[in-house]
Amino acid sequence: MIKRRFKESEIVERSILSRLPAKSVGRFRSVSKLWSTITTSKDFITSFATRSLASQPSVLVTVYKGEILFVFSSPLNKSSSDGKNPNFGKLSCLGSYPCKNPNFGNLHRYKYVHGLIFLEGSKQLVIWNPTLKRFLTLPDSEGKCDRVGSIVLGYDSSEGKYIVLRNLGDSKICILTLGAQGQGLCRKIITLGVPWHIPTRRFCGCINGVMYYGAAIFVGIRIQHHIISFDVRSEKFNQIKCPERNLLMSSHMVPYEGRLAIVKTMNLPSIELWILKDGDRHEWTHKHFVLPLAEMEPMRSEKLCFYGVSYVGELIFTQRRLFGSFYILYFDPRRNSIRDVLFEGIVGDEFRSRYGFGKDFMYTMNVYPNHIQSLVSL
Repeated sequence: MIKRRFKESEIVERSILSRLPAKSVGRFRSVSKLWSTITTSKDFITSFATRSLASQPSVLVTVYKGEILFVFSSPLNKSSSDGKNPNFGKLSCLGSYPCKNPNFGNLHRYKYVHGLIFLEGSKQLVIWNPTLKRFLTLPDSEGKCDRVGSIVLGYDSSEGKYIVLRNLGDSKICILTLGAQGQGLCRKIITLGVPWHIPTRRFCGCINGVMYYGAAIFVGIRIQHHIISFDVRSEKFNQIKCPERNLLMSSHMVPYEGRLAIVKTMNLPSIELWILKDGDRHEWTHKHFVLPLAEMEPMRSEKLCFYGVSYVGELIFTQRRLFGSFYILYFDPRRNSIRDVLFEGIVGDEFRSRYGFGKDFMYTMNVYPNHIQSLVSL
């Protein structure tokens, strides 16, 4: 009888906790051992992320001001715009972090995967959960220093695990896995079947349990840029030829509708899209689009930067620099339609005055248009 009542109580409390925002769940973990057990379980964390994804991902914006990194968030607006009457977005500040913090080092590159952001600096490598404001510094690698682009962060939805693939050189790969419950990193070295390659910046993470990233490999006596795939479960590598020579040097690798895709946006408003059909046979499908930018003034194509693909298959563009206001453009290749969301000002006048943000000053920013809340404890 006592066990039955305890079980019923746990079910009720689990139901209540699942409806709370992530910030509250993180705070309530310290209330009791039962609540901690519930909210750190794999099923709870996975289902919470699934609901966050299904409800409405948000836009995450990071802005540098001096030596402070500010983090802002806004709901992802899904309604349409006719270009003359744009949607309006409002940013709220999630927090600020001093860049001199030893966790960061000198940041020069960002990558985002399923609620977590990978910060790669000159001194340390950090996985960051903006929702819970938690950081995990990756352990130093053995032997050689990490090259730029030698680390790939991915997420395997079938296992609910985050994977860090680290190239150590000399055909040696280190795999770090982080479970949904954040029970620390599991480390494994792989040497068998690892092709000689040098990873590059062009990578997209993990799709259906397979990690993809760009790499330079020897083909005869020449070095060419191919795509390396790594199956997380079988731990097998494969090399995939690009549909065009040196395409990765001027394009982006992204997940698109559950497949690997290459997006070339160098000649905007023209867009080239290649979708991987069969990796073993190196088969791709090709599509060409033209952004209807004439409808989107005052945005101009030379100001746009490609920031990825939304969960509903829209290509996302915005500016590299943040002025007083900025647009995010969403292009739907299936409908050949475009919509825009205007963010007027960084935030309110009170916030700008408090932290010295100027209305007409230019700031360096990064945009993560598919941010979901994550309860992973780093």
